[in-house]
Formats: sequence, C-alpha cells, structure tokens
Amino acid sequence: MVSRVLLLALAATLQTAPVERASVLARDGDVAEPLFTLERTLMTADGQTVAEVRFVDASGQVACTERVTYVGGAVVRAELEQRQTDERFEMTVSGTDALFEIVRAGKRSSLRRDWTPDALSIDQIPSFVASQWNRLVGGEDVSFRLVALERARIVRFTLKHQGATQELDRPAVRLRMQASSMFVRRVAPEFDLFFSPDGRTMLESRGPLPVKVRQGDDWVDLDARLVWHR
Repeated sequence: MVSRVLLLALAATLQTAPVERASVLARDGDVAEPLFTLERTLMTADGQTVAEVRFVDASGQVACTERVTYVGGAVVRAELEQRQTDERFEMTVSGTDALFEIVRAGKRSSLRRDWTPDALSIDQIPSFVASQWNRLVGGEDVSFRLVALERARIVRFTLKHQGATQELDRPAVRLRMQASSMFVRRVAPEFDLFFSPDGRTMLESRGPLPVKVRQGDDWVDLDARLVWHR
C-alpha cells in the first residue's frame, strides 16, 4: 500500500512530454540517409523542467547529449556532453553570473560571464521566435544573446526575416540568424531557420551542430540540415 501511494505521488509531480524527433542530413544533399537522429524530451518535476536532446548515430550509439534546466521558465543550468571527443561543457546561472566549466583531456577549467535577461539557450530559439514573430515579419531585426557552451561565451545574435520560401516540401518562412558584431561574424557561423507561416513551428534549421564527423583521424564540426518530424 505504501509503495502504491509513493508511486501515485511521484506520478503527480513527474510530467513527461511526448518525444520530439528530427533527422540530421548532409547540408549539400548528397547523402539521403540521416547522419544522426535527434530525440528531444521534456520532463518536469519538483518545480524544474529539463529539456534533453540526444544525437544518436546510425549504429544506435548516443554521440552527444544536451540538457537545459529551467525554473520558472528561466535557464538555471545548461550541459553538453560530447561523447565523440570525450568533452563536457556546463553552465550554471546565479543571479547576474554565468559560471562556465569545461572538462577537456581530463582537465577542468572555468570562467564567469555576465548573465542578462536577453540571454537564451539554443533550446529556447523556437519559442523566442514565436514570441517575436510579428516584429520579424514586420521587417524588424530582433537581437538576443545566445549561449555557446563549447566556447564558454554568450554571443549576441540578430534574427532577420528573409521572406517566404519554396525550398521545403511545405509552406515556410526563412529567417537568418547571425552574430550581431561584424568582427565576431567572421568566425561565428550563421544559421538559416525555417518556420511555419504562423511562426509557431520550427520545421528545419541549417548550420553547425554539436555533433561531429570523422575526417581522417580527427573529429571535425558538422554543418548540416536538421529536419524536424512535424
């Protein structure tokens, strides 16, 4: 009887949303089969919501995992576990401070950055775009700061409306996301984001991802298409 009560109490506090999935495809379109598959889960318990994204390779192995923890809709922690290169990146937010910690080659390093209300994790991009949709389609550029875990930085980016596109197999609107600073833009990649015409659903993104591919003996960054199954 006690066990049943505990299970019922746990079920009342633990809520899991349906798994969302996407395919990682070669940017140039030469490879039809997915390079990786993405699985995103959302779990809420004890006042915290954790969004977890896993990149799974063709053999079924998890290559990379990202987690973002929210309290009251605000980011309190972000993590990236890169299993291909055996690296780990973490960020913990406390007030106006963001503490970054990096584990690479068995060594841990850390540094602090300023945390401001306009800072976002990559997981928040779709909901942020939806909230700013009227401004974007009205021709206004929208800026924000984006957490770059692997670089232990928070970089200012700008979203620009590029108009309707026929590139996908359904109606879509393209947005361009690029670093706001011209100097940072020389080294920071840009992204193309494709949304439904009402701005509520991200259909695809094109740009760098946290997973990597082999090039000789090295792991190199992957610039690819991320196509959501929606």
